[in-house]
Amino acid sequence: MKKTIELCKVRQGETFTLDGVEFVKLDEAADCSFVLTSDVALKNIPFEDEDAEREDHNNFCGSNIEKAMERWLRENHKPIFDASQEYPIDLTTMDGMTDYGAPLSGARLLTIDEYRKYRRFIPLASERYWLATGWTTASSPLSGARIAYRVVTGGALSNDRVYRAGFAARPALYLKSSILVSIETENGQEEKTVRDFTDTELMDELYRRRRESYDAD
Repeated sequence: MKKTIELCKVRQGETFTLDGVEFVKLDEAADCSFVLTSDVALKNIPFEDEDAEREDHNNFCGSNIEKAMERWLRENHKPIFDASQEYPIDLTTMDGMTDYGAPLSGARLLTIDEYRKYRRFIPLASERYWLATGWTTASSPLSGARIAYRVVTGGALSNDRVYRAGFAARPALYLKSSILVSIETENGQEEKTVRDFTDTELMDELYRRRRESYDAD
């Protein structure tokens, strides 16, 4: 049975649906919820085009995959696009290079650090998908600005050249916590959590329990 609630009331690791897209909630931030699609959204997407007019091809900011996800949301899922918030993304590469900084991003991929932090909540995907973390930058002695990390269907990490189109995009977003989303309730029962009750209802329940436990003797 479907139930409509505010996103802030969805529990960490719980799935919900917005505009026909299923997400899993990873965390709660100030007035926003950090969420990830339950499966990949766009298939066969190169991280970057081989003829891109820039040298930092594994820089997620301004990449082909960032533009593709933003276009997918804007053209196909306007309610999700409108509810998304720009949030800093740490693009430190695997060897610790900070050339790419922490720019604001709306439609984004998970970084390696985020994937490790929230892995226990992340369902396995049906396709291999990209992460936002690059191997290193052009200013590194290794000069590997054409390699980024990805997740295989079993959940392990690997890396590959950013021009490969055999991998998918799995959008991660910060959504306004006040929006209404749909969740599935078990056995058709709409179970209430503490957040579903008003302060007055909670106080009344507390007083009721104290009266029942009071022993006049």
